Amino acid sequence: MAVKNQLKPNVEGMLADAVHAELYASNLYKHLANQLQRLGYFGGQKWFARESADELTHYQIHADYLNDRGTVAPIPAIEAITDTVTDLAGALQIAYDTELALQTDYSTWYAQSVVDPVTQQHLLQFLEIQRKSVGEYGDWLARIDRAAGDPCGVLIIDKELGEEA
Repeated sequence: MAVKNQLKPNVEGMLADAVHAELYASNLYKHLANQLQRLGYFGGQKWFARESADELTHYQIHADYLNDRGTVAPIPAIEAITDTVTDLAGALQIAYDTELALQTDYSTWYAQSVVDPVTQQHLLQFLEIQRKSVGEYGDWLARIDRAAGDPCGVLIIDKELGEEA
């Protein structure tokens, strides 16, 4: 006997959007890692490679949840990443903006899932993940700002990013 889908269509749609967002972020961070490697920011490359893997973990949490609730996580087509960066600050800014947008999305999805407290509880963990992520990227951007374009300072920050990864 098959397990009955326990999700309302609008809740399932929100979770499909979350799946897409996590897979998009994973691809974006792979793209940024590749660009930073090309620019010689090997710490940033390592950082964004780890961030990409983290986003895939988030996708899998959603997939497991959807399976537990009687449906299957979609595997959406992910649009091509076209952002180009010329320095470490640009990559961190793109990531900050992405994480901030995800935080807004998760806040909206959490509020809209009030009709399904189990899903709301599932989404709560992602609000905390996003809060931490936005703060972390904000801290890195503040440090880049303090370096005031000094190439040595930026390379020290790049090295520290690699050590954190």
